[in-house]
This record gives sequence, C-alpha cells and structure tokens, in this order.
Amino acid sequence: MSDPTPSDPTAALHDEIRRLRPLADLGRMAATVAHEVRNPLAGISANAEVIRESLSNPADVECVDIILNEVDRLGRLVTDLLYYSREREPVIQPLDLYLLASTSCDLSADTAERQGVRLTRSGSGFALGDIELSRQALLNIIRNGIEACRPGGQLTVTVDAGGITVRDQGGGVPEKLRATIFEPFVTGRTRGLGLGATVAKRCMQRQGGDVLLAETGEQGSAFRFTWPAQ
Repeated sequence: MSDPTPSDPTAALHDEIRRLRPLADLGRMAATVAHEVRNPLAGISANAEVIRESLSNPADVECVDIILNEVDRLGRLVTDLLYYSREREPVIQPLDLYLLASTSCDLSADTAERQGVRLTRSGSGFALGDIELSRQALLNIIRNGIEACRPGGQLTVTVDAGGITVRDQGGGVPEKLRATIFEPFVTGRTRGLGLGATVAKRCMQRQGGDVLLAETGEQGSAFRFTWPAQ
C-alpha cells in the first residue's frame, strides 16, 4: 500500500481532525473558565448592591453603579461563552411567545433604564420550542438593541403567530457587517467578543427555529425570530 498523499481522503480527514482538536479543547476550556467565573461575579454583584443601599453620597453611588455595570457586562460575556460552547438536546414544548417576550423585557429593564431606552412589548402568539434557548436568544438581541439605541430611544418587541420581531431605534448595522453579523467575533463595537448575535442564532437553530436581520438602516434595525408552529 502506498503512503497517504495529500489527495488521500483518509489522510485529509485525519489532518482536519488534528486541526480542529485544539479548537475543541479551547471551547471546553472556555466553558470551564466561564462556569468558574460565574459564582464570583454573582458574589461581587450582591455585595455591591448591599453597599450601594448604605451610601448617601451621590459620587459614591455612581462609583458602585460603575462596578455593577461592569459586573453585568462580564456576566453577559460569561453567559455567551457558556451558550456558545455548550451543546445539549433541546426540550421542545409549547411556548407562549408573549410571555417569553414579556419576561425577556423584564430581565432587560435595568439595562434599558441605565441607557435611557424605553421598552415596549405587544401582540400574542404561540409556537413550539425550548424555553431556555429561546429566552437566551431573545435576551441577546434585545440587549444588543438597547445598546444600539440612543438615549431617549425605544425598542419594541412585537409578537405574532409563530414569531417575534425586535425593532430598535439605533443607527443600523454597518453595511460591511450585515452579511456576517451572526458569525462569531463580529462586532461593530469596541467592547465585547461579538458573540451575542451568534449565540442567538445557535440557540434558535438548535430548536428548529431561526433569527434573521429583517431590516436595517439609519432609523434602526429589526430582527425576526421564528419557531416551528404549534
């Protein structure tokens, strides 16, 4: 038998496995580190909240708010890493999409308030999907939209039969990023890993749904979530 050549499919497969193995190891390491960081972050946040309640000097309160904002940002990054690297079978069940939208807005209310953005939700609809994956996907796009909005702007979450549309009043997705916005590490901001939209896409596709950039321009962007019909 002749030695494997670069055109040998078996040899090419082994080369690809060797190339991808370090990436798999990196993914497992990222998940482990993210998991270990979560609990200390929760402790920092809880204690900072206690300290904040005892302060009367506005300058001191502002300093603690900076700590809380940064802890919240790190917590979101850790969550994105966990969802990006973790695979599990989705648990498919009936979803009340308005309840999902309302819960996601409530969880994002503090972020919106700090940014001076108004959140609204409306409509009704039902679908089939995984509640945890759906909530994480929706949270990521809502929070990205809040960050995109200018102070005084609005983000609307509209529910209909089998889908949800998240519309922000930001400046729109830059043209050079529109084709790759759901790819990992793509971001138009100077901070963050650029995993928010990627994780949202993965969470939706793992349950048979999807999220797409439906519209974007100078007046803002709209993202469309779809699930299998109930």
